[in-house]
Amino acid sequence: MLQLIYRIIYSENINYVLRNINKLLSPFLPNSIRIPPSGIIKAKNSNGNSIKFSLNQSSGFGSVIFWDGYQTFEYTAIFIKLIKKVHSFYDIGANLGYYTLIAASENSGIRIVCFEPATGPAFYLNRNITINGISNITVEAIALSNIEGTIDFYEIRNKKYKFLEHCLAGESNAGSITTGRNFHISKVRTTTLDQYVATNNEREIDLIKMDTEGTEHLILSKSTMVLTQMKPIIICETLFNVIEEQLEEIMTGFGYEFYNHIGTGLKKVTSIKRTQDDGVRNCFFVHPSKKHLIEEFISVE
Repeated sequence: MLQLIYRIIYSENINYVLRNINKLLSPFLPNSIRIPPSGIIKAKNSNGNSIKFSLNQSSGFGSVIFWDGYQTFEYTAIFIKLIKKVHSFYDIGANLGYYTLIAASENSGIRIVCFEPATGPAFYLNRNITINGISNITVEAIALSNIEGTIDFYEIRNKKYKFLEHCLAGESNAGSITTGRNFHISKVRTTTLDQYVATNNEREIDLIKMDTEGTEHLILSKSTMVLTQMKPIIICETLFNVIEEQLEEIMTGFGYEFYNHIGTGLKKVTSIKRTQDDGVRNCFFVHPSKKHLIEEFISVE
């Protein structure tokens, strides 16, 4: 019975009505009463044009976008300005394409390559590219890592909404987390970033976003050519006491500087290693030769 109720609440048309009524009444309701969106939600880019996001109720950031506005999500406000300054963007761990869609919407001339091996997010990623009419994006259903071949990939199945075919939880991974969630294991193709760039004759990568749930250091450890020759700015999610030390060692070796995202801007730090857990954090790895691209975001705090 409960699953039937969920099916009704999160069917696209009914959810549209319910969530908007919920939003209208939200000033009089506790914050805990917020219906997650399912279907298509829209946002306006900096030029006033619409971006469409197709998603379901398992998408955590879908709720943030609908309830709080998409520019409040992570480092979006900085990203919107930064993406207009570059010519090429790699979205590694693209999920349903949030940053990919923003990049394409804000910079029509940019070249985008996104990587998403999880079948659920990849389904919505391709759908979102289609409904937004975008043609300058290459989608790769492979996992970047430190080897070439195939690897076990752990994709989450949603326990609450058992009828969902596509789960948009962001914890699917290439082996960094294998217990504690309802994982389905499959084989996916993998290659290194350097090998992918060489195979596809890529000449330039200006900006990379990485969110691969704790395997970022493996990817970067086999990206010598990219880091020495192209020197892209890398936006990387960092988890406390997981791979911060490895990331710092790798990027220091290539002469990169570290800037933590602090909400209003970027704060330069000498180390990304933390002594206490203050949650998920995003760090901008910036080579001095690219510092001019982030100068306006650097906080004086």
